[in-house]
Amino acid sequence: MELLLSNIFLAFTTGLISSFGHCLGMCGGIVAIYSARQAAQTSADGTPITVWTRIRNFLPLHLGRITTYTFFGAVIGLASSLLTQAGGMMGWQGAFSVLVGIVMLLVSFSLLGILPPIEATLLSLSGGNTPMTKMRELFGKRSFFSTLMLGILWGFLPCGLVFAMLILAARAESLLGGALTMLAFGLGTVPTLVGFGLAANLISPKLRGSLQSVAAILLMLFAVQTILRGLAVANIIPSLIIGPVMLW
Repeated sequence: MELLLSNIFLAFTTGLISSFGHCLGMCGGIVAIYSARQAAQTSADGTPITVWTRIRNFLPLHLGRITTYTFFGAVIGLASSLLTQAGGMMGWQGAFSVLVGIVMLLVSFSLLGILPPIEATLLSLSGGNTPMTKMRELFGKRSFFSTLMLGILWGFLPCGLVFAMLILAARAESLLGGALTMLAFGLGTVPTLVGFGLAANLISPKLRGSLQSVAAILLMLFAVQTILRGLAVANIIPSLIIGPVMLW
């Protein structure tokens, strides 16, 4: 339970903080295009353009995106659980935890700019094929289902931060834990992305870059904790317990 709560806290906090930097940079264009086309259509049919109307139009979009994240989280959480059960040894759990921590560490270095952007690697692995082509067909449509599908496809776009959170979801080693981890991350990104780019106008690029660095450092700290916890499970180093809290 403690591990799950720390996963959810990290995922939500990372989503909330990184949305001002990484998410606006990666997904701000999608939000801007969708918002502009929806506003144009709303103006054409004479419907008043209110803040609530825009928020309401965005809700199924983000519902679809978070649904994709949650599904992936459930799948990878279940897979890690099955791997742990198949291993049947504490040593395997420790090795898996160390591996997850190392990947999280590499992703944090990528977010800090120390390593190349992980999005480029993910795109190369996919051969450059992304769901964006299908998404373009849905940008101008206004039905709930088309907007929901647009959001679902959005969730499939290669993203280094999503990849990092999926690695975190694997650390939960359960279907529910993985799903809740990705759900928390998705919810954390909503406030900024639903802000229709307002945060991008209010916050300077320099500050957004600093916030992304904060998210990367937070991810790095949890990566180190995950590695140390794996080493402790494998009985390579002693566990560290402070009061009721087990650090690793």
